Amino acid sequence: MLIEKKEILNEDGSIGYVEAIFESDNVLKTTYFKQAQRLYIAFNRGGTYSYEYITPELYDEFESAESQGKFFHKHIANNKKYPYRKEFTLYPNEIAETKQIISDHKKEEDDE
Repeated sequence: MLIEKKEILNEDGSIGYVEAIFESDNVLKTTYFKQAQRLYIAFNRGGTYSYEYITPELYDEFESAESQGKFFHKHIANNKKYPYRKEFTLYPNEIAETKQIISDHKKEEDDE
C-alpha cells in the first residue's frame, strides 16, 4: 500500500522523478525516473536494485497495486524484458527512518 509519494519537478515543471514509500512485506520504497524509465526499488532489508524499461504505465500499475510485492514478482522480477542490477544497500538508519514513517502513518490511520 502506498504510504507517501513525492513528485520532484524539473525546472520546466515536468516530473523529474517520483519517490514513494510503501507498507509492504517486501518493498520499502521506490524512486522512479519517468524519462529514463528506470525504477529503483529498496527492499525491506535495504538492498536497492534498479530496473530498466519500466514504462510510466507499468509504474502506475505497480504503485496502485494492492500488493507491490506480489505485483513486482508477477510482472517485473526475473523478467528478461526488465534488466536489473544491484545498486547499493541502504544504511540501517535509512531503513529505520523509512519504517518509522510507515509506523507513524499506521498510527495516524488508527487514530482516525
